This record gives sequence, structure tokens and C-alpha cells, in this order.
Amino acid sequence: MSKYIPGNQKHLTLEDRKYKECLSQSRAGINMTRHELHQEDMVITPLIFQGQSPYQIITNHPELDMSVRTLYSYLDKGILSARNIDLKRQVKFNPRKVHKTQIKDRSVFIRRMFSDFQALELDHFAEMDTVHSSQDSKRVILTFFLTREKLFLAFIMNRCTKGTVKLVFNKLERQLGIYDFLTLFNTILTDRGSEFGDPESLENGINGIMQSSIYYCDPMRSSQKGGIEQTHTMLRMILPKKTSFEYLTQWDLRTIVDHINSTPRESLGGRTPYDVALAVLGFI
Repeated sequence: MSKYIPGNQKHLTLEDRKYKECLSQSRAGINMTRHELHQEDMVITPLIFQGQSPYQIITNHPELDMSVRTLYSYLDKGILSARNIDLKRQVKFNPRKVHKTQIKDRSVFIRRMFSDFQALELDHFAEMDTVHSSQDSKRVILTFFLTREKLFLAFIMNRCTKGTVKLVFNKLERQLGIYDFLTLFNTILTDRGSEFGDPESLENGINGIMQSSIYYCDPMRSSQKGGIEQTHTMLRMILPKKTSFEYLTQWDLRTIVDHINSTPRESLGGRTPYDVALAVLGFI
């Protein structure tokens, strides 16, 4: 009879062998002790549950000393307490079910079609949209996305009308001044929602001077302004669909926007939209 030796595979049950084999396979290529892995898990998992992406975590915590690819691998293999299913961007968001009232006056689109916009061959511009509250509130959020800086702006409106959009434009012009307003909103791409149905009013400033050009996406092609649509998924992590905006204040919204704009972006080389805006524009 063979002598029992701890760790000897011959004396392990079938279940034990399968467990050790799975553990060995899952941890293949991991060059750290159990204690070190636990320490990294203590940092990573809470941040994953807070909604941070692997890129954000690695960028903000260089002491982890691992690549983004490695962290994704750990999540896929189930090595950490968090799993890849816990990643916010793993969740598939359903297309928006709120059917916006569309612009009926077709003359609005003359020389403002998406093909006209493409002909400009711009390397940066602003995208504009609205985010709707739950059905028990008529309040909406008017949003802008600056494509070069990846900067997100949002303003609460009591109603989703052409007049309320114009009020926001006027307020921005007064706060920024004509020069800075022109810098940010010289060219705007938006959808065909009825709230954007008076482009001439939006294009002309308080003094009647033209300072913006409005262009429209093709029908049912919100992907043509993909930057703002992607940022809306970040907004919806904080304000999920069916959330009422009835008691949402501009201060609340500014706090949310600060959080989004303070998030490092891989497309910006690890910088935040605020960092880039300050470097490029000189103000935020």
C-alpha cells in the first residue's frame, strides 16, 4: 500500500483533481502570490462595482502594475471577486424607446442634411441631443458633446420645445461671450427632433448675428452622432431610464457632468475631457 503524501495526485478524489486542474488553468500566467492577488482584488473589485472601467482603474492606480489587457483576462477567468458580467460596458443598452416628435417642415433640411455636413470634412464639431425623463415629467436634459475634447455639457429644461432650447443657447452666449460661444458651437450636428426645428433661431445669436451652423442626421440614424450617444450611456448609469427629472436641479446635473468629464479616456491618451478642454480651449 502506498504511503499517503500530502499533495500527491493519487490520493486526491476526482472532484479534488478537477478543482485543482481548473484552478491551475485559470491562474496560468499569474506571477503573484495569493496575498498579492488578494491585495489587488481589494482595490479592483470595489471600483468595478462603482462602474469604473478597467482602463480607468489601471490609469488611476499605477501601483497595480498590470496592463488593461491583463485585467480583462483576470475578469474573464474569474480570478477576481468581480466578473466580466459586472462591467458596466458589458451591459447592452436597448435602443431608446421614447419616440421623439420629428420636424415636419422639410424645408428646414435644405443645405442642412448630413451629406452637407460631411462635405465640410470637419475634424471637430459639437453634437446636440435631448435626454427624456420618465413619462410622469415633461422635463428634459439638453446635451452637447464636443468631439475634439470629448467634453460633455448638459442643461435641464422644463419643456422639450424650440423655445426652451433657444433659451439655453441665449444663456450660454451671455455666459461665454460671443467669441467663446463661436469656439464651442460653431458647427452643431443634431437629430430631427421637433425641439430643433427652428435652426435659424439657434444659428443667430442674441444680436441677430449668425454664429452657428446646424446640421441634421439622417432619419433613424442616431449613430451618426455617436459621441453623444455613447456619453448618454454613461449618463444613464447615473440616471437610468424611467428616472423622473421632476426634481433634478442644474446643480445635480453639474455634479453628474463633472463626474463624466473627470473620467480618463483611452481615446485621449489617459487624460480626462477636462484636461484636454483646459489645454485646447484655455477654459472649462
